[in-house]
Amino acid sequence: MKISQVRKLLKNKLACDVFWDSQTIQYYSVDSSSYQILPKIVVIPNSTADIEETLRICRKYKIPIVPRGAASGLVGSALGSGIILDMKKFDSLKISKDFVTVGAGVTKGRLDAELKKAGMFFPPDPSVGPYCSIGGMIANNASGSHSLKYGSVIDNIKEISFLTVKGDLVKLPKDKKLAKRIFQIAKQIQKNKFPNVSKNSSGYRLDKIQSPADSHKVLVGSEGTLGVLISAKLAIKKIPDKKKLFVLGYTHTKDAIFDCRQYLRVDSSAIEFVDKSTASKFPHRLAKDLSCLLFIEFDSKINKSSKFLKKNNHAKLVLEFDSKEDIAKWWRYRDSALFYSIKTVKKDYKVPHVIEDAVVPVDKLETLFFIIQTIDKIFKTKSIVYGHIGNGNLHVRLAAKNLKKGLIKKIARDYFSQIISHGGSISGEHGDGLARSEFVKQQYGEKNYQLFKRVKSTLDSQNLMNPSKIISTKSTITANLKNY
Repeated sequence: MKISQVRKLLKNKLACDVFWDSQTIQYYSVDSSSYQILPKIVVIPNSTADIEETLRICRKYKIPIVPRGAASGLVGSALGSGIILDMKKFDSLKISKDFVTVGAGVTKGRLDAELKKAGMFFPPDPSVGPYCSIGGMIANNASGSHSLKYGSVIDNIKEISFLTVKGDLVKLPKDKKLAKRIFQIAKQIQKNKFPNVSKNSSGYRLDKIQSPADSHKVLVGSEGTLGVLISAKLAIKKIPDKKKLFVLGYTHTKDAIFDCRQYLRVDSSAIEFVDKSTASKFPHRLAKDLSCLLFIEFDSKINKSSKFLKKNNHAKLVLEFDSKEDIAKWWRYRDSALFYSIKTVKKDYKVPHVIEDAVVPVDKLETLFFIIQTIDKIFKTKSIVYGHIGNGNLHVRLAAKNLKKGLIKKIARDYFSQIISHGGSISGEHGDGLARSEFVKQQYGEKNYQLFKRVKSTLDSQNLMNPSKIISTKSTITANLKNY
């Protein structure tokens, strides 16, 4: 059947919006990544019945389908050439004592506002928190600045409801049969091939499935490749009564790394890094001889931890904040690091989101900085660095004037090979998507990769759900880059 006929069929069968006009197609051809792919059709479902019918048509005519949240992802996970399924209308929200049940389309900003009224919060806090959707956060196992203490989405989720490509509405871990099948696959992993890091958003997280009760975690970080997420039950916590934030300025990055490790020994809720080029664009004027900043927050054992920090630091600058207003202001600076980093880049330079999310064991941080510096030296690039240094997770914005596709591939292969060799992950929180899926097999080894393929075939035997993401048979790292 021709795509024009499929469009008319969907329009007639669905009780929701179906678009294929050029303006809508252009809008859905991009997300927050460096990629662009034109879809054939956009469906905005009102109900699970709309999705079930869309999936039925996709199965019959073998059309790939990509679930989409708020499109805030940086690796092209929400892009595809078939049907885009915009989940924004799945916006139910119900708060219980220690958990909240939310639809995939609920934004983190709305969830935060509702939970705050109850004195609670959902810990994962990506910098795009006000805008990103819960479905998207689950899809790439989002974390954020406070994952150091509270973990990623995968550590804060109790249950997931999703539609399989066959149109079955499933709840995990409640579906005992499927939960057992997933656990049987997870039991076979080669554990030493999984990265030894505190956060990881690459591949399928089979290492987190210790029993059938953990089976829902296979969907966390799956990027829409295993089904259409409908809703989830998330663990929530009481908002801390007090917080204290320190902003430390260093003349040498090595001193910041040393202090970072010191502060891991006390009850830090966040330890963040911002390099000189990014910090120089903050509204707050800082000394020019500073090479970087650390943001260290405490939300428990505050007095004891603060005394330790004041006594044990190698910083030239020590700023201390207790008020909610000051703490919020400085976290806005940190959360806007991507915005400020872009302001440091010359107009004729390009900055693709490709190697921006690697994570290494914290004892390998010096090695990670050395790898980044070596890439700049060899390939004549300028790296802008910030991120979750307490987790060993640094975001690298690679800027260069003549950054050709071949060079991007070469840099990525070299960078990821070194990350993997040092026990790290190619993605700490942003996912694989178009930027990194071709490196997943190298990350996990042949045995684990075959288990990933079994997971995929168990839930999507026709390979219709977001194909070429995580399980990839071709190179996608540069194929659909914008403006190249």
